[in-house]
Amino acid sequence: MKQNLKLLQAIREDGLTQKEFAQRVGDDPSFVSRAVRGWFNLDSERKRKYSQVLGKPVRELFGG
Repeated sequence: MKQNLKLLQAIREDGLTQKEFAQRVGDDPSFVSRAVRGWFNLDSERKRKYSQVLGKPVRELFGG
C-alpha cells in the first residue's frame, strides 16, 4: 500500500505529532502510524473521525 501523505501533512499542519493526533481520535499511536504508512485501509467511520478532527473533507484526505 501507498503511504498516506495527505493524512500526515494534515496532522503536521495542525501542529500535532502522530501521538497527539492518536489521542484526539482515541486510537493507539501505533495504529495511526500504520495508517499513515498505508499498511491498511481505514474503515469509513475512522476516515470520518480523522477528517472531522483535522477539519478536512474525507475526500481530501483519503480520496474518492
